[in-house]
Amino acid sequence: MPASSRRRSARSRPPGRVQRAPAPAATQPPTGVALRFISCGVLSLCFGLLWKLTLAPHRVGVGSALLGILFLLLGFVVGGVLWYLRDARLRMRDPALIPDERLVFSFVVFALMPFAVLVVVGVVWIVALIVGAS
Repeated sequence: MPASSRRRSARSRPPGRVQRAPAPAATQPPTGVALRFISCGVLSLCFGLLWKLTLAPHRVGVGSALLGILFLLLGFVVGGVLWYLRDARLRMRDPALIPDERLVFSFVVFALMPFAVLVVVGVVWIVALIVGAS
């Protein structure tokens, strides 16, 4: 590095002032994982109650039981997607607010996993219908 560029770079910063990095996400008030579980669970119970009060027959059979499970898990999936969208919107505003790990965790745990459970329950239900029919 030439001496002239070193002098210019030394002059560009005022003495005694150190540039600070943006505040880490740990200093921001975090939304707890427990709050996410609770809110998704409450939404799930509301979806289940909606099914019970509107669509559920008096005698719950195989098909209506699957529909009840679908409504319960759908509430959790909807809650997870809403939390993910909230995190993504905050991250677009300021990337320092939401780390990548939290964004991925939010999507996987609160949206993909309940959907995977829903798929597994559906497959088991279809297999049980096929085995029971024969």
